[in-house]
Amino acid sequence: MNSSPSASQGARLAWVDAVKGLSILWIAFFHYFIAFNDGRYPWPVSFNSFPAFISQCGPTSYVETFSCFVEGCLAAVFQRGSQAVGVFLLLSGFGLSYSLAKHGGPKDGWSHWFQKRLIRLFPMYWAAHLIYLVSPFVHRQDAVDWRFLLSFLGDRIYPVDKMFYYINPSMWFFGLLLELYLVFPFLYRLMKRLGPGIFFCLCILITIVSRYLLFSVLQANGNYIQGAFFGARLWEFSAGMVLGELCFEHPEAVERRLFAGTTLLAGVATYFVGLYTYGPTFWYTLSDALTAMGLFVILLHVSSGLRTLPAVERIVSTVGVYSYGIYLIHQPYVIYFGERLRGGGMLTFVASACAILGVIALCSMPLEKHINHWMDLLQDRIKPVPAPAPRER
Repeated sequence: MNSSPSASQGARLAWVDAVKGLSILWIAFFHYFIAFNDGRYPWPVSFNSFPAFISQCGPTSYVETFSCFVEGCLAAVFQRGSQAVGVFLLLSGFGLSYSLAKHGGPKDGWSHWFQKRLIRLFPMYWAAHLIYLVSPFVHRQDAVDWRFLLSFLGDRIYPVDKMFYYINPSMWFFGLLLELYLVFPFLYRLMKRLGPGIFFCLCILITIVSRYLLFSVLQANGNYIQGAFFGARLWEFSAGMVLGELCFEHPEAVERRLFAGTTLLAGVATYFVGLYTYGPTFWYTLSDALTAMGLFVILLHVSSGLRTLPAVERIVSTVGVYSYGIYLIHQPYVIYFGERLRGGGMLTFVASACAILGVIALCSMPLEKHINHWMDLLQDRIKPVPAPAPRER
């Protein structure tokens, strides 16, 4: 028998915002580090390359050796920030599925559901384009030409070699979200019909086959595997869908399982298996999904640890609430400043990254808040009027 959500369920799901906050901060630090680093650290700093890095660092004392060790560890962490994109993908599926679980589908029909999703998705995306046009201190990697109009209209897919990373590389994720929103009604009804378990296995199979065909058979542009084709990332998204459904139906049991120590160990193991499946082999078909699922569990437990630091937890959770705007805006700025601050050490990087990302967050969060408020007012005006009840004769 399905258990209904308790009154405190909303409070328990505060971990969603905390995980989003940790993910967007990690992604932003990664983008800034790549621009700042300029190849000074090996890519990636791993178990195999770490001794060579320490030797290259050239320490002459125990203190310098320790300093090199810390720098190498931080570099290894920052270099893996791009993997947090998979966590966002999982949480996107979670949010969409969880919000529909109460009624088993959209209360006002799928057309109104699409309307609400697009009104939430596009305005901040458009704002990011306009800010890019008029703002100073942004990295301008591409000319503003016919591609800008296509991007403004939502095309980040075709032609994939010209649009996927156009102007603001972070925006490729918008194209993937748009694809997943378009197929979500079909996916959600399929999950309801097959059940979460069979549905998830089917999505895993579709992902593996898609990635194998794109990579090994068709030898397609790698952007299709990263997200230009939704089937190559369906595993992560469907994992979130299934978790959202189960979390609504069995909130207490799912929460206990998610925050269990054994789950953390399984998440760490899954993450490291994902790391070691990167490479030009069949196992690459599994890599993004495994790292995303393992990393989700790790960040979930990190978010739980933040409860001992209430002030930090509030900041991270607030960043998570407005992570969409930060994601859309940040990269041209961090590249610009990262390139101009090259030559400094790790301390310079961390201090400047915190300052620059703090300014970006303080600017983008109120903007997203106000845009969402205006869109909520618009949705209230265009909300469908229920049909009058038939009169009794």
